[in-house]
Amino acid sequence: MLVAYTKNGRVIGNQGKIPWKLASERDRFKELTAGKSIIMGRTSFEEIGHALPYCTIIILSKTMRSVPSGCLLAHSLNKALKLCKNEILIAGGQEIYQQTINIATKVYATEIEADFDGDRFFPELQGNWKRTVEARKEEAGIKYEYVYYEKISEQEK
Repeated sequence: MLVAYTKNGRVIGNQGKIPWKLASERDRFKELTAGKSIIMGRTSFEEIGHALPYCTIIILSKTMRSVPSGCLLAHSLNKALKLCKNEILIAGGQEIYQQTINIATKVYATEIEADFDGDRFFPELQGNWKRTVEARKEEAGIKYEYVYYEKISEQEK
């Protein structure tokens, strides 16, 4: 999974948009998604608006009938997973995260240390996860951390 959310409240979106603008997030998105299959919902895709040359975007939507050239369309999570040819990242939104949180084994998160209004949220991680802070940053007066979570088994605890 790949996600950015507020530490307080776990906000990921508000009225179909990401409520913050962090230029470094685009760079991190590109770095983490290069060469991978990315599954995202229609609203999350609309935030990007076009295919990306460095990854395969699979749009998971029950209502869309066509997608831009360079993207793939799936009407169910099972169909989306079957379209993936390589490593898979889930990139939102809320409903897609809720459907896949229990099968995730890794989460690349940007945890934002600011409060934003929101109507879409990232679910709590259930089970045992190892949290590693990769970097602490500040941009446009907003402090945030790049964090990597990896699911661990009972034996690894």
